[in-house]
Amino acid sequence: MPSLDLGCGPHTKKEGSIGLDKRPAPHVDVVHDLNDYPYPFPENAFDYIEMSHVIEHVDRPLHMMNEAYRIAKHGATIRIITPHYSSQLSYGDMEHFHHLGWITFSTLQNTGLFKIKKHKLWFTDIYKVLGISLL
Repeated sequence: MPSLDLGCGPHTKKEGSIGLDKRPAPHVDVVHDLNDYPYPFPENAFDYIEMSHVIEHVDRPLHMMNEAYRIAKHGATIRIITPHYSSQLSYGDMEHFHHLGWITFSTLQNTGLFKIKKHKLWFTDIYKVLGISLL
């Protein structure tokens, strides 16, 4: 099953995936800026696309999602992990250009291109320590 790790970063890449990042690193297979379209892959190329902590870094997230749709096979899974806008992690990185939440992705689903299979809000910062995540 061909899989792609978009924005795999300097230290991690989903095992067995092709890793794409804008900065070279030993595990990066394709060096490419995610703000430069189209991505260097053919249409319908991947069964699975991992986008972990990357969508908040691009200039135009909708353009990125349209490109992910183009290179994903019909029925592919696109897994997106991003800090929730209510988290200090969303604002702690000066390269985060967007702060996303549940409504962001429900709106994306309304385009008709994507269907949310699972949604999980995971508290990993001060909210967990203070017990707010129990709410």
